[in-house]
Amino acid sequence: MEKKAKIRIRGYFADLTSWFKLPKRRREWIDQGNPNFDIGDPVADLAKRLHPGLISAVITEVKQETPSSRTYTLKPEAPHILPLHYAGQYMSVKFEIDGKALTRPFAISSPPMTAYRDNLIQITLRKKADGYVSAYVWDHWQAGSRLRFEAPLGQLFYSAIRDAAHVVGIAGGSGITIFRSIIGDMRESHRPERLTLLYGSRQAGDIIFKDELDEWAARSNGRVKIHHILSEADKGWTGERGFITRDLIRKLVPDYGSAGFYVSGPPALYDFIGPELDALKIRPTRRRIECYGESGPIERHRDFPRDQENRTYAMKVLFGRDEQEVPAKSTETVAVALERAGLAVDTQCRSGECGWCRSKLVAGKVWQRPESDGVRERDKDAAYFHPCSAYPLEDLTVRVFTRL
Repeated sequence: MEKKAKIRIRGYFADLTSWFKLPKRRREWIDQGNPNFDIGDPVADLAKRLHPGLISAVITEVKQETPSSRTYTLKPEAPHILPLHYAGQYMSVKFEIDGKALTRPFAISSPPMTAYRDNLIQITLRKKADGYVSAYVWDHWQAGSRLRFEAPLGQLFYSAIRDAAHVVGIAGGSGITIFRSIIGDMRESHRPERLTLLYGSRQAGDIIFKDELDEWAARSNGRVKIHHILSEADKGWTGERGFITRDLIRKLVPDYGSAGFYVSGPPALYDFIGPELDALKIRPTRRRIECYGESGPIERHRDFPRDQENRTYAMKVLFGRDEQEVPAKSTETVAVALERAGLAVDTQCRSGECGWCRSKLVAGKVWQRPESDGVRERDKDAAYFHPCSAYPLEDLTVRVFTRL
């Protein structure tokens, strides 16, 4: 007959007083253990590599790509290490300009293996004529400069589960950066199987990475095809001219109907290419668009309320027990108003996508740009919003949860 285990019950008082003997017994057990205690934690080490937090880095090289674009090579400072990232992601760089904290997202132009093998990462920036931060970068970033950035984010990366084997890339201007990363990664990962890149620039001198991209395409055995399209080409240009239209896509990509589309560039490109892809009956599930970014003059947006131009409202900002009132222009995002007042929220994408700056709209109304309205329906019901893509329509009271 099988014996059943018996539970020994010594009594309430005996069980209670036995606790006082536990520290002594625990010390005896420790003394009998292995004196060479292993304090290594591989799981924690992996978590730290995947989620390192704020990273400090130094610029090791600055390369002039075109008269208006430069590539910056960054190397992390000890004990920081570069996190793993996907080809096509971006990282948020922290700035302090004129005593005020700011953030800006920059696409990573180097392939993931550059970070893994060489512990280096590259970003390529184009100087904007009226760009506040880009002008600062142009004047102050040089070899030896130090900066801080967050771990990479973003959804514009290839996944064999959801994306077609043939990807059609549509890039405009500095939007080429993510495709440089993707093409570099294709040599290692063989994903996607094929890439056809339609790259729009104004003039031949504006084409970023031209020689490098053409060389990679020539050595890809047909996996990578690159078409340069110039909107203001001179008489000597023998390539495609004009804009990336539905007719041009039909001409250059015969199998466009079964391909997936990646789009990266300025907001004007997204506004233009959407109707073109609609005309080609490209379903939304086969389109992937990089973060929309901050628009130019928002008052030109077709949906922006016309009675809201050139208005300034009072915005009460609540953070913990702190309460301040600052001005907020109707044509600037709430995030920009906070930055101007020295109360910047911690933003990442600045496109309403990541939710990093998620805040509470206690009172008042805002206009959320439709192209970058990433607020979940339940959050909307609870009056949460994303300051990086929201514009004030009246006096506001806002509670923020993160600050730089």
